Amino acid sequence: MNRRRKFLLASVLALQNSSFIYPSCRKCFSRVILVSKRSDCPKCGSTGEAENASYRYKLSLKVAESNKLFVITVFGSCLDTFFGLTATDLHKILKANMEKVRISVTSYMHALTTKDKSKH
Repeated sequence: MNRRRKFLLASVLALQNSSFIYPSCRKCFSRVILVSKRSDCPKCGSTGEAENASYRYKLSLKVAESNKLFVITVFGSCLDTFFGLTATDLHKILKANMEKVRISVTSYMHALTTKDKSKH
């Protein structure tokens, strides 16, 4: 992999993938596999508890510069500033909000079914 930095002034056309954070190994930063309550790194063999997994950003974009199209991928903590928090912190917020949404939908559906039963 080329380690030189290249700067590109381009327009973002699209996100290539809606999944822009992933659970990562604390040792080698590779994607870990979350199984039940464990995390396993297939690259270095590191294991841990799934709830303690760290997360990293991986943002894949389709961009245009002049008359050229590129697909670029930006990894890691360089995106912390863009998002305003680490990927691990963002994952915690998203997970907490998904639980709230799940509870709200369940409560709403329960209220609807209870309301329907009271009409009969």
